[in-house]
Amino acid sequence: MGLQLRGWLRKRYLEAKEELKTIEREIEMFRIGLKKKYVVLPVIKDVSQTDVRYPLIHPFAYARIRWDEENKELVYEVIEPKLSEEEKEIFNKLKESLVKVIDIDFDEAGDPEKLLEYLKSKSLKIIKELRLNIKPGQFTKIFYYVYRDFVGLNKLEPLMHDEYIEDIGCDGVSVPLYITHKKFGNIKSNVIFDDKRELQEFVIKLAERCGRYISYAEPLLDGSLPDGSRVNATLASDVTTRGPTFSIRKFRATPYSPIDMMRLGTASSEVLAYLWFTVEHGKNILIAGGTGAGKTSIMNAVVSFIPPEAKIVSIEDTRELNLYHDNWIPAVSRTGFGVTESATKYGEVSMFDLLKASFRQNPDYIIVGEVRGREATVLFQGMASGHTALSTIHGGSVDDIIKRMQTPPIELPPSLLETLDIIIIMHKTPHLGKSARRIKEIVELETIDPGTGKARINKVFTWDPAFDKFAKKRSYVLDVISVEIGMPPHQIEKEIDTRRKYLEWIYNNKIFDFNEVSKLISLYYKDKKRAIKMMEENKSMNKTSINIQSAEQSNSNELSANT
Repeated sequence: MGLQLRGWLRKRYLEAKEELKTIEREIEMFRIGLKKKYVVLPVIKDVSQTDVRYPLIHPFAYARIRWDEENKELVYEVIEPKLSEEEKEIFNKLKESLVKVIDIDFDEAGDPEKLLEYLKSKSLKIIKELRLNIKPGQFTKIFYYVYRDFVGLNKLEPLMHDEYIEDIGCDGVSVPLYITHKKFGNIKSNVIFDDKRELQEFVIKLAERCGRYISYAEPLLDGSLPDGSRVNATLASDVTTRGPTFSIRKFRATPYSPIDMMRLGTASSEVLAYLWFTVEHGKNILIAGGTGAGKTSIMNAVVSFIPPEAKIVSIEDTRELNLYHDNWIPAVSRTGFGVTESATKYGEVSMFDLLKASFRQNPDYIIVGEVRGREATVLFQGMASGHTALSTIHGGSVDDIIKRMQTPPIELPPSLLETLDIIIIMHKTPHLGKSARRIKEIVELETIDPGTGKARINKVFTWDPAFDKFAKKRSYVLDVISVEIGMPPHQIEKEIDTRRKYLEWIYNNKIFDFNEVSKLISLYYKDKKRAIKMMEENKSMNKTSINIQSAEQSNSNELSANT
């Protein structure tokens, strides 16, 4: 009997040892598809026939968008591996132990690959110490959830990997999350927070990832995640009665280029060439529109026309702008702590403070993420003193914006408001596509009547919704530039037409990447003759990088020779 027991124990020991080796191999082989190609979804004319699937986190999480015949609506389903009760128990034990042994800050560690390796080593150590009974094949499923909850954003992590999602919103406990999809618009998802405590903990985690603080005393959160996505959340149920809520507006890592604006139909080559010329010659621009109308996207495209050597200072509440320029100071406001008698928090750095400080840095261009209050006065005073400024504002028409500028809390005098040159009105166009946007009109301000406060304007570009085309009129601003730089109007029109052709040439060669387009715009500034020669000879765009480098090298050599 003793020999049989020893034999059985030895056999079980060898089996356990082999199982551990198998788990070690699984741990070593575990990979997450963090980098993936953009998925092109098919065009579906009949929405009731929709049933598409595509990977989110390969090979674990997938998206399925299907038509729900019973409720007559589209549904967005996140498909993930299902854990058995036994696997859930192992996962919970592993998760609890990891919380105790982790000694790094996941929010500051950065590289997901390194974090993954760190979690692997810690998990293996815990499995050995606790002698968790994990069968071969189970670890891969379990560790996906470890990655998702520690490195990622729990249930939301698959959604954060969907390039088609623009917004994610949670309206409370036991309410399905809604997402805004570029192809299908607002869709109900199968992701739900059924437990109030779980949702509260998740909102607190969002705040930590944003580097902000949220509590019952301060239940409102406004911040940005490390990837730049904007977060707005509430924690207390007495503020939002259905429980904690959050909204995430996803950040596009690579901004839309001017050529993307052409591809999407947001602007024409003629509109962009006009903006290119006016930005170069220091005209002040305000971009207006409703929420989600594409103000920041068009701003990113327009600022890429700023000359490459210009000094730029950008000021934002949350970081959204992304410039190709080297001589650029990106500034972000900061919330403070506590409350003083004047209701100003200790350590707070507002957009108003940053804007005042920016003028001491002597920038050529100042970009303000959005003007709402007293910072507008400083911005317009900067315009009056010769600084070129670009900003955004909420508003649907020129009249609305002019009135808002002259009433509290901004209260600009007409003389200061006249320093603004151009207003771009952005507009959502759902009849052209769920995420379609257009420049509705580009308006030039000529004068402001000091008595009535009414503006005399010139609509240089207007968008025709019937034909989806842009109509152009004579430009007042170009006439002003003509006088300022001593260039005849016909030469200005010729130069703008050349730039229009240059942008169309880039478009026809299917160069849409923001950095690549910025290089070609930079080349036009640095060596215009070479850029035009490339366009006229229609050289293959795969040689562009060589031509850009040689152009920059020739400029460098010429500078050295002159020196």
